[in-house]
Amino acid sequence: MLSIISSFIPHNDKNYVSFWASSFFIYTIRFLDFAIIAWLLTNVIENPASVGLLIFFKFIPMLFVGLFTGWLADKYLRSRIIKISIILTSIYLLVWYLYLSYFSPTENIILLLVFVSGVIISIDRASRTSYLSNLVNKKYLRNVLALDVVATHLGWFLGPNIASILFEYFSYANIYMLLAIINLFNLALLLKLPKLDLKKSVHLSGITQGIKFVSKNKIILGTLLILGIGNFTAFTFESMTPYFAKFIFNTSPKQFNFMLSLQGLGALVGSLIFLPLVGRMNYQGIVFVLATITLLLGSIIFSTVDIFILACFILFSLGIIMPLFMNMHTMILMSQTPNQLRGRIQGFQQLAISMFPLGSLTLGFIGNKIGIIDSIKLFSIIGLILVLFVWIIFRSLNNRIKP
Repeated sequence: MLSIISSFIPHNDKNYVSFWASSFFIYTIRFLDFAIIAWLLTNVIENPASVGLLIFFKFIPMLFVGLFTGWLADKYLRSRIIKISIILTSIYLLVWYLYLSYFSPTENIILLLVFVSGVIISIDRASRTSYLSNLVNKKYLRNVLALDVVATHLGWFLGPNIASILFEYFSYANIYMLLAIINLFNLALLLKLPKLDLKKSVHLSGITQGIKFVSKNKIILGTLLILGIGNFTAFTFESMTPYFAKFIFNTSPKQFNFMLSLQGLGALVGSLIFLPLVGRMNYQGIVFVLATITLLLGSIIFSTVDIFILACFILFSLGIIMPLFMNMHTMILMSQTPNQLRGRIQGFQQLAISMFPLGSLTLGFIGNKIGIIDSIKLFSIIGLILVLFVWIIFRSLNNRIKP
């Protein structure tokens, strides 16, 4: 994997390799944490709405603090914020250790701790992506953003499967103690990284500057709208995977974690397939829209399947499409935004991504009323209509987009 990174970065940039390793490290811990939490929660609840609440509390902090954390990333040293978020992550993992050591898990406490983790992720995300976008020469921007997606999906696949192995040797509490200690070693990877101060002469302050910039840039505005619609309606298969695994396919803990990891495996495969291509793509807007439409159609197909192996294959296949969805919108937003505003645009990106928990929560409650299968179909059809409407209105998404 490191040889692939080196071939994409000028002069075997050791700073970037260290930063990529740091990102992969913390992404893996986050997905491992989520796998444990999903298993704990599905052992104390039995309805789609509660699974929707898990996704809701995990990602909803992006809605409430995304713009603020984006502003922080432009106001203060991004490298320092990243290090603080790593320390906060270890404190969060230690709280899990203490809770599981002395209490039996309940739905309310699980969701509260999930919300806390979401706040930490929001803080880290805005600074990490903004810092990454300024770490290498601009001509390599597409490459490093694509490789960050590889790190995400590799962690997505490995995290739940590592959890399955740890389940056999450790209690849930001891797993969290182990993770809290291991996570701190991530700081060592960041010790020698440059601070990358923003140039004070071009520094822009205030969230309103970001709002003005977005409203005037039709490509960014159209991208954010489709990103929001896509997150609200196109990932029903992802948010309800724990419910399908536990209550429709009646999986064992190993099968449960394996099913959770399959989308990550597909996304990893897709990342490696598309990695040589994304740096040369000039019509990212069209690819982004088509990827969103494919995910919506795939959600409908997933909802009709009642065979475990076939459902796993569909999750894997949809995972392959995920890198196109993630890479294209991130490349558009970062390449079309000046460095001094990237933190705030990351805040708007988080705001759009926060539609995912709102969609998951709504999906779960509607699923309680009309059934989860019909609910997924309804969401997907609405999503298709809205995406096509935005695509027609924002024709600039069809233009050639230069870095």
